[in-house]
Amino acid sequence: MNRFFVSVISVILFQFLIFNAAISQGVPDSTFNTLLRMQNGGWVAGDATYSIALPDGRTLWLFGDSFIGTVNTDSSLASGASMIRNCAVVQSGDTMTALYQGTFENPIDFVETTVPDSTWYWPEHGVVEDDTLRIIFSEFGTNGGPSGWNFEYRDAYVVNFSYPDIEFVNQTILPYYEINGVMYGDRIMNYGDYTYIYGRKEENPDNHIPHAHIARCAIGNILSDWEFYDGNYWVSEPEETSKIMSHPVSQQYGVFPHMDKFVLITQEIWLGTKVYSLVANQPEGPFSNLKVLYETPYPFQDMLTYNSYPHPQFNQNNELLVSYNSNGDFWEIFNNVELYRPNFFRVPFTSIHYTFTPTVIDDMANNEYVRCFPNPASDYISFQIGNPNISNAFIEVFNLFGEKVRSISIMGSNNNSNLSRIYIGDIPKGLYLYKVKGVNGKFIHN
Repeated sequence: MNRFFVSVISVILFQFLIFNAAISQGVPDSTFNTLLRMQNGGWVAGDATYSIALPDGRTLWLFGDSFIGTVNTDSSLASGASMIRNCAVVQSGDTMTALYQGTFENPIDFVETTVPDSTWYWPEHGVVEDDTLRIIFSEFGTNGGPSGWNFEYRDAYVVNFSYPDIEFVNQTILPYYEINGVMYGDRIMNYGDYTYIYGRKEENPDNHIPHAHIARCAIGNILSDWEFYDGNYWVSEPEETSKIMSHPVSQQYGVFPHMDKFVLITQEIWLGTKVYSLVANQPEGPFSNLKVLYETPYPFQDMLTYNSYPHPQFNQNNELLVSYNSNGDFWEIFNNVELYRPNFFRVPFTSIHYTFTPTVIDDMANNEYVRCFPNPASDYISFQIGNPNISNAFIEVFNLFGEKVRSISIMGSNNNSNLSRIYIGDIPKGLYLYKVKGVNGKFIHN
């Protein structure tokens, strides 16, 4: 059996597993889909869409190839827009500030190489260590491939910035790629006593399917003394690294801790539309419980999507925020910048794993709270008063963190087990519970 046939069988089997995983559609997040569409004469479009939660509450967004300019009302780029190879945006509340060198009229990469015409940096993830922000940047250069795909990975650097003002300090090459072929930086995660560094490697050069790898070091020591997971143990030899799961990952994926487990978010390889999750009990896996969370839409002709990424610092109402990148014909982007802007959606954590329900639900259930339905809800939630003798009371609706989000009166009516609805289209979509409260302020058993 030749290698190509084996590769095809492997891809078909993986696609079969994806198509047969349980699908729980997420919901587009209008807040971030608006926030990341800035019309302020700075960063207006790009890909990668990494985010680093900074200790002071801000978020640093990192983008690869980015347009600096102004967007017209018809979504076309105004004359004079420029593309740079990497850019950062600092988010403080609803304020977004683009970071790049040069000027608005003549922008230069946020992190520049010495030969920008043939070599450039694309960002990965990062972490703050004391007064230093350290971000991994991957070095790419041109090769003889077809237009649009004529680039190749060359190496990786840890680029150091002062913190909190985020000014460039210096950079240090990572020494591991020539030894084990892993492209590190997809996610850098502090947990327990260690900083975990996730990467990807094409195990078979004939099919170019990337798999996840992991390294670690003591917290605060990302520049030295890495250990590598060999499939069973942590070892000091980088060449002993082994993939941490059999499922492929996209060229950008993220891992984060959640309720004593670890969630991996990635997208279907070969620019597929499916975003999926896996869950493990340890940072190094094994990862299982494959779930398809979302299928990215294609609202424009010749559009493609890729490289979904989680942003757990924006968890809300037990829902995870996830981004994905979009792209299309390069010249068409000038006519419609939406082809090259990130999109965001939220998905309930309970869709990722059945145990991802806040413990407050158990406490609330013991205090006679009742689940609204549907759960998760989007525009309306429904409730039913099972006790026909309750005719003068309030319905109070709570999110999973015990916060009251609605209160309506049912005074002067006899519900007689009738189903009622409450509009919640103006608050976050998610899981909700309700409780019946009497006119005397005491809760009533329903």
